[in-house]
Amino acid sequence: MKTFFIFASAFFISGSLAFADAGPSPASAPAPSVPVPTDDCAVVAPADIAALSAIENDATLTPSQELTRELTLRKQLLSETITCAVQDANVLKETLNAVVLPADGGAAVGVNGEAIRSRLSGKIDDALNFYAIESAKVNGAGVSATQAIAKEMLAWRTVNYVPLAGDVTNFGLWATNQALFETAGNRLTQTGRVVTFIEGITTTNGSLQAALEAAQASFTAAQSANAAAGSAIGEAQPADMTLGLIQQSLQSLANAYQTFSDLNGLIQNFLPASN
Repeated sequence: MKTFFIFASAFFISGSLAFADAGPSPASAPAPSVPVPTDDCAVVAPADIAALSAIENDATLTPSQELTRELTLRKQLLSETITCAVQDANVLKETLNAVVLPADGGAAVGVNGEAIRSRLSGKIDDALNFYAIESAKVNGAGVSATQAIAKEMLAWRTVNYVPLAGDVTNFGLWATNQALFETAGNRLTQTGRVVTFIEGITTTNGSLQAALEAAQASFTAAQSANAAAGSAIGEAQPADMTLGLIQQSLQSLANAYQTFSDLNGLIQNFLPASN
């Protein structure tokens, strides 16, 4: 929704119709730390501003003609912006529906993935309903009303849609990561069997068992971080916080793999040397 953000901010700054409280411009606003679906729509902010400015500065127009042309252009641009927002919300819904959950839906870590998907889908529907309501206002709007609609959409998107897009992105990332945790869990189980076998045929003085317990503890910590990230998504915690938990869970998993590697190196010391 990059273009929508630019246009809605710029919509207030043409000529004498500026709003001092229109919000931060794209140049000064901090970029969201969570990626969101973007849709480069047909509206191009510099050209829009230039077109409005040309009408306002056209000395051949009577005040009535100027107002009529400006209003017509503003309605056109606002309608295009709403269409862009609707397209972006539909793309977001497609992204959500494409998220592949683990076979148990996340139940292994206390997460109901399908419930999360349903909640996020409902919020996207709310966004689409909001855009439909705003679109219905455009036809009968005057100049000041088109400005009010654009300002309302910008504020609503900042408060509601941007966090929602972050939630959907985080949900997809978390779901994808579950395969990594499943693979790590399977590897730990297999390694545990190897340790049991070796300790049954030779003396290890407990070194292998201690290393295995360290690996198990490390993986448990990673699972806890993974569960916390999933719970944060389910509880609709802020997207930036949830992303931080996802990153933390992956770092914990990387640490677990390091203990797996250390354990594997120790196991090699107890295996017969190949001829």
